[in-house]
Amino acid sequence: MATEIRRLIFSHEETLEAIVSHTNKTSIMFPEGKIVRATLVTNTDYKINSLKKINSALQKDYHLKDNDRLVTLTIFCEETLEQRYFNLTATFISTALIEYCIKHKIMIPKDAEKELALTDFNICLDISKDNFTDKDTESNRFVLAD
Repeated sequence: MATEIRRLIFSHEETLEAIVSHTNKTSIMFPEGKIVRATLVTNTDYKINSLKKINSALQKDYHLKDNDRLVTLTIFCEETLEQRYFNLTATFISTALIEYCIKHKIMIPKDAEKELALTDFNICLDISKDNFTDKDTESNRFVLAD
């Protein structure tokens, strides 16, 4: 068995477009400005966030891995020179990025597992899929005892 791993890297501008488009469907008011930073927050903050109740059919259809983390987006508004913080669930952002891929015809396999990841300057969607060959059977796969 071979595992295919792919990472889609989104700029903050692309991520903002995806989130704004997705929030328009859910009646969430997203602040004006641009994303200047994204950071993962503790699991404790996730427990009290109401966005964890928002689900999409894409989560199941596209095998989106459940993630019980929050992402704090730092939004800078050039008009008011204010910096605002906005908490979104990792699953909410992942769903928005999948919708962005569909809208912009970026090919992503439906049956692969998807998970949100953050780098210093970008938000990423990690895609992994186990590719079984016809030679991969229970009898010839390695196990921990080997």
